[in-house]
Amino acid sequence: MSSACPALDLPSALGSFFSYCSFRTEPGRKEATPVHPYRLALLNAVFALAISPAALASSSGWPLAQSPAGASQQAPASANSLPAMRYTQEVPLWPEGSKVLLDGIRELAAEKSPITRPTFLLYRPRGKSTRSAVLVFAGGGYKALAIGPQSTIGLYGADVCKWLTDAGVTCVLVKYRVPNTGCHWNEVTRRHETPRIPMALQDAQRAISIVRYNAARYGIDPNKIGVMGFSAGGNLAVLSSTAFNKRSYAPIDRIDQISSRPDFAIPVYPGHMTMEHKNKTPKAVAAQELNTDIEISTEIPPTLLIHAKDDPVDPVHYSEVYARELKKAGVSVDLIIYPTGGHAFGVKKQGKATDRWTDDALAWLRAIKML
Repeated sequence: MSSACPALDLPSALGSFFSYCSFRTEPGRKEATPVHPYRLALLNAVFALAISPAALASSSGWPLAQSPAGASQQAPASANSLPAMRYTQEVPLWPEGSKVLLDGIRELAAEKSPITRPTFLLYRPRGKSTRSAVLVFAGGGYKALAIGPQSTIGLYGADVCKWLTDAGVTCVLVKYRVPNTGCHWNEVTRRHETPRIPMALQDAQRAISIVRYNAARYGIDPNKIGVMGFSAGGNLAVLSSTAFNKRSYAPIDRIDQISSRPDFAIPVYPGHMTMEHKNKTPKAVAAQELNTDIEISTEIPPTLLIHAKDDPVDPVHYSEVYARELKKAGVSVDLIIYPTGGHAFGVKKQGKATDRWTDDALAWLRAIKML
């Protein structure tokens, strides 16, 4: 049974698909507002476009190695669109036959083109390595993974990973399970709902532990592993960097004895950050209250928040409220707000102020001695 949750209004769930598929939002909008019913048909069409070939490649029909550190399969290159770089390995998150995996397959059985066997794509630096690693969570509103040809982080996340690997950072693109594996908008009840099984968070926690468990094999420092996410993926980066003291699933092996706490976090235009997305009213009050699903503690790692002031989908106050609460707890946090950039700018240059965020992020990583 679903229950009210803090995640997603309809613009957060589907609005990012407009940006990823080259649609435009109205200029000058500063707050997300519910989508009018007459636009639902169009949104559904956009949603279909947002389901990437990479997502479909890891659906229930895709054969994967059983070992979490097993051999990988490189996805075939498209004749029309080549990724900026190729990943070196695809690693399944869960052993075949494990309860977590089977529970998810049953839960998603009725969904169209779900990702039921989550993996991560490993991108290694071609030159000198800093021995740091970043796990990247793509956006998509917990409905799909926005890593298709039109994605602003690149096909299979290759553009964001090329930026990181060029800086000597190992990049890990996590293909977490979707759809409706985090909070989502129910078009029938017109309420935000949370899944019975938090599969996206399960996958994030497991992926961090696998990377740390295999740190020597991957050539990284186990104390230099961070998370980065965009939009809904930014929300997942927040959750994984705050909810690390308790697993969202029953541990199954030695990997789950390894800490899932990241050493730093970079949520980029994160969504679902306030009580607005927990169906709380009045909205003006809810907008200034942190989502109660986000557990604040002094153990949260250093955090860099990236947001555009003119974001019409995930308004900038989402990051402002989170930064305020982190500061109250004494957590090291930096918030960079750019005057222009909108939503879903990813790592694509678009002649906006947000074009410089990647340089600012690398400077921040150097400042906290992760590079």
